Amino acid sequence: MNRTGLSARFFVAASAAIILSGCSFATDALLPVFEDRTSNTPATNQITSEPTAVMPATMTNQQIGLTRIAANNTGTFVNQKASQFTSELDQLRGTLTLRNGELDQIRSTTASNASGYHGLVGSIKSRLQVGTTPGNPQIMNQWRSAQDQLDRIEDDISDMNQLTAQVAADSAMSAYLLDSVRAAFGLSGAVDEDHRQLRRLEDEVNQTTVTIQRLLGELNEDMGRQQEFVANEREKLVELARDINVGQLYVAPQASMAGSPMIPTGTPADFSERRPLVVIRFDRQDVTYEPALYQAISRALDRRPDAVFDLVAVSPGSSKRNLSTSAAKRNAEKVLQSLSRMGLPSERVMLSAMSSASARSSEVHIYIR
Repeated sequence: MNRTGLSARFFVAASAAIILSGCSFATDALLPVFEDRTSNTPATNQITSEPTAVMPATMTNQQIGLTRIAANNTGTFVNQKASQFTSELDQLRGTLTLRNGELDQIRSTTASNASGYHGLVGSIKSRLQVGTTPGNPQIMNQWRSAQDQLDRIEDDISDMNQLTAQVAADSAMSAYLLDSVRAAFGLSGAVDEDHRQLRRLEDEVNQTTVTIQRLLGELNEDMGRQQEFVANEREKLVELARDINVGQLYVAPQASMAGSPMIPTGTPADFSERRPLVVIRFDRQDVTYEPALYQAISRALDRRPDAVFDLVAVSPGSSKRNLSTSAAKRNAEKVLQSLSRMGLPSERVMLSAMSSASARSSEVHIYIR
């Protein structure tokens, strides 16, 4: 693995807001936004474990409210403004139809990527369930492919975010149009028919505003679900990588960190003669360590492309008894997840734990072999 590959994977992973469980999203969730108000039938399908792509039916102009306002030409200036507003509203609604189609496409793509991810993970677990060789390279390739599928879902989230920004601009246009229509009531030289047209137009703009707000709500919910899903699955992939290292599922809790086949629990003497490549001190909340970690690992791999790393959870004090429940262990697993997102294969990271009388807080040390 070279630095370029590592960088590409890291920055794709860093672009998403990570972090909850299950894959659940409504493939037809936009339909209630543009529903036919003569029907009470809900149009939302929930997809959980292995989603399939379900495309919403094509919406007609009548279903999404594209009813043209009959405008009688009274020859007044106010009538001309009403005609202009009607044209702008028709254009806005046409744009919303395109937004609807874009969201349908993103949902379909996400469903396909999620289905591919679940297929890969299911295949890996099936192999591990019956047992296989530790660090089986074929299963590791499947594991990396599963990571790639999650990266694609993060790209889908990015597309949703861009679409949300576009719909927000549509919302601003709708608010401007509504203000313009209301201001037109104060113009002089209007006849009764002009005001009737303005009132109908105001109702139509209000309806469109509600539609836009619902669409924004659907987008925010979709993004939240997918971000939660990706974050949870990243954590599960780290656990799955440890299972691959031992060649079976359900590694005993005491083996997940110190007793795994990576290396046994360390002692201060094991690393006393070695200089750590990286020291991360978790002496406060929200320690920002990934940029520096990425640079250090990248430089190390530039010098030694086949390097293997020792990741050591350092707990303050001298009591070994508290190692299994210490914050150091949790922080070490957090760093391991970061390395995984950067593209470093799990078989090249050896976990260990130790205590240190000189440590004042939980630390994670990384050594290069």
